[in-house]
Amino acid sequence: MQQPVTATPPKGPKNTTIQLFRGVAILGVILSHTCPEGMWSVVCRPLVNICVPLFLFFSGYLTKIENTDWATFFKKRIVRVVIPYLIWTVIYTIQTGNLKRLPVNILTTNAASHLYYIFVYIQFVLLTPMLGKLAKSKYGWLVWFITPVFLLFYKYLPLSHGKDPSGYTEIICRVLCLGWVTIYYLGLVLGNRILVKKYSMTALIALYAASIVLQVGEGYGWLMMGSSNPGSILKFTGIVTAVAFLLIVYTILERGGLKRCNRLLVMIGDYSFGLYLCHVLVMRLLRLTPFYDSLPYLVNSALVLVISLAFCFAAHKILGDKASRWVGIR
Repeated sequence: MQQPVTATPPKGPKNTTIQLFRGVAILGVILSHTCPEGMWSVVCRPLVNICVPLFLFFSGYLTKIENTDWATFFKKRIVRVVIPYLIWTVIYTIQTGNLKRLPVNILTTNAASHLYYIFVYIQFVLLTPMLGKLAKSKYGWLVWFITPVFLLFYKYLPLSHGKDPSGYTEIICRVLCLGWVTIYYLGLVLGNRILVKKYSMTALIALYAASIVLQVGEGYGWLMMGSSNPGSILKFTGIVTAVAFLLIVYTILERGGLKRCNRLLVMIGDYSFGLYLCHVLVMRLLRLTPFYDSLPYLVNSALVLVISLAFCFAAHKILGDKASRWVGIR
């Protein structure tokens, strides 16, 4: 996502490459949310699940842990996402027609399920000083175990009893950052040169491809066990897929970025925060039409993308740069 959720990217090819991958990420978000359930989710979601990891990875990668003014850091980062969050929570609550739920929606992100990302991001902003100190200490390796342990208790133990997390447990765990610590921390240690290593692109691509196959297999197992979200990336194989892909992106950035970037993907990356915030509303409104639910997968994804992008582009033109940032359009 753009300025509201990460530090300013470096200038030059690296910046363009990051924006391109942000474009890839938001396409993945839309493809995930428009994907049919069941076996479609099992087979297709592993191919696009790198969306949220890309956003969080860049947030860590572009954050410097050497900071003498953390108060300003917190204020700048958090205010930039809280205001759009509040605006869009009101919009989504109005769309549901139940304004009495507004206080609860603000506290739980229940106005729209994808808004959980804002809470996760804010937690990482607040935890950055501590994670930075841990990364430079002899205990930094312990951070890598947080996500696997969380997933074990949040996902695997309930699923072993034939049920998904539900009620307040599901709400709390959904907005906690624990399932994403590995991703953000990876960006933080790589971006701050705490972990410096050259990776074989061939080996990384092989690992990524193998993890996709394993993720499909695990997703099928989850489906057979009664999971309502078998395509979720928040499983062991999903994290492996994310790490492999992110190391590929990191290697590309370390080599100076892509020499040629697709302009459309870069533009989509520029509007990725606005697309993230508005695309679910577009989907909800399209479902009120008689034809949307009959559209095949990918056609529905393309329609949501085109309408969402048109909305963001028009809103940016009308509001201008400054107002657009506060509303979360760009």
